Amino acid sequence: MISTKYSMHATFYKMILTCAILLILMAMPARAQFELSQLEQFRPDIVRMVPPGGLGDTVNVWGSVRLNGRFLVPRGTTVVEMLSYSGGPGLGTTRSTGSEIRGVFDYYSFPQVEVYLNRLGEDNQKEIVETWTYRLSDPFPQGMRSYQLQNGEYITVNIRRRPSTLQYVLAGISIVGSLAGSYFLLERILD
Repeated sequence: MISTKYSMHATFYKMILTCAILLILMAMPARAQFELSQLEQFRPDIVRMVPPGGLGDTVNVWGSVRLNGRFLVPRGTTVVEMLSYSGGPGLGTTRSTGSEIRGVFDYYSFPQVEVYLNRLGEDNQKEIVETWTYRLSDPFPQGMRSYQLQNGEYITVNIRRRPSTLQYVLAGISIVGSLAGSYFLLERILD
């Protein structure tokens, strides 16, 4: 009778441990994948989008985009066009490397894009910040498509991910599995 009890607990414990290991492996991001375009292989100080001799403005783009840096863009370029020049919001990119990190759960999150535009005011003393926030499934916010960039402005892009219900359920399952494993381990040690 006692050996049957322990074999059932051991089998259940192995099953919980196997599930926990599988959940951990699924949550780990896949290898960092990145594409090296010509601009990324040779990183000049300024990425030129203006033909030689053309008038342009210098705009800096930072944050969660595929290509960070300083861009020389045609006058009258809008924020949306500038995001396109920089490769768009990098939904699976890290800020430091720009390389993509895709895990299983990235596809179940609901990304929200925040775009901050910094510029100096008329007196060149006060910093003015414009902010646009939108979800990828929504249209661009009012004013983002029509705002024309000026020389010396900075754009910072941030991606926020809201966890999905599946992520909460899987986190709960892993906690319950850990508690059950701890209980059975303590029961076995105390017997």
